[in-house]
Formats: sequence, structure tokens, C-alpha cells
Amino acid sequence: MLKKKVLVGTIGKSYGIKGWVKVNSYTDPVSNILNYQPWHLSAKGSSHPPTLIEIIEHRIHGQQILVRFANCTMPESASLYTHYKIYVERRNFPPLAIGQYYWTDLEGLKVYTCESNYLGIISAIYSTGANDILVIVGKKRHLIPFLLNQAIKTIDLEGNIMVVDWDAEF
Repeated sequence: MLKKKVLVGTIGKSYGIKGWVKVNSYTDPVSNILNYQPWHLSAKGSSHPPTLIEIIEHRIHGQQILVRFANCTMPESASLYTHYKIYVERRNFPPLAIGQYYWTDLEGLKVYTCESNYLGIISAIYSTGANDILVIVGKKRHLIPFLLNQAIKTIDLEGNIMVVDWDAEF
């Protein structure tokens, strides 16, 4: 089952004197975070549901993304959002072709070897340049390259299972 809201970034420090904030994007490319709106913000460790926020301006400044929210006109008001998490509705993501996956859809899958040995759950995914790496946490920690039809044999999102060609002892 797909998550309804997906974590796509965090708010960094305030920037300048007019209420701008820096954005740490988890999207690829990083500027794609601006395409997924509206944003729902949640304070770190908060049990409250994320609150909707209105972006009135955004811009790319060098390697950074800057945004200004409707209620922020000074650095003091902008700094209140530092470390907030940015969520977007999953339905706002564009559909993918067969064999393509959003990382968020893979996180939490149960991973088994071709021999039906349970390895653990996908806890994170990292990009290394050459290929993405799945971090599987179980009895042991496994780092498995995301290579479809090689290390990755099958992905069943509905069944919440991934089968990999991997040595459980490795």
C-alpha cells in the first residue's frame, strides 16, 4: 500500500532579511521538490498531522533552493520552520513506467533471497553515482545494489516483498 504523504525534504536555516528559508530537497533532481505542491510541514518529533503551508515565492540560488512562505516576512518568523519536514501528497507524483519505482515505495519492503531466506526490511536507499544501494536491516545489515534483473529479481509492491539474488551470509 502506498503512503498518502511522502517525505520530500526538510527546511533549513532562514536566509536573508525578508523571511526566506533554505530547503534541503530529497528529490532528484533537487529542484523537483518545487513541482510537488502543496507542501505539508511537520515539526520534528511532532505527533500532530502535517500542516499545509503556502509558498509565495521560490528561487534557485546557486546550489540551493530558497522559498518564502505566506506568513514569513522576517528572519525570525522564517527560523521557526528550521528542521521542519516537508511532505507532499503521493497522488501529486507523476506516474512511472513499468519497472520504475519511487524510493518511498520500496522503503519498508520485506526482502527475501531467491532461496526464500528472509534478509530484513529496506530501511533506506542511497545514490552512489554508479547505482542506488538498498540498506536492508534484519539479523544482519546488507547493502545490496539496486540492479534490476541482476541483484533485484522481483518487486511486489502489493505483497510488500522484494526478492534478491544475494547470499544471506554475505
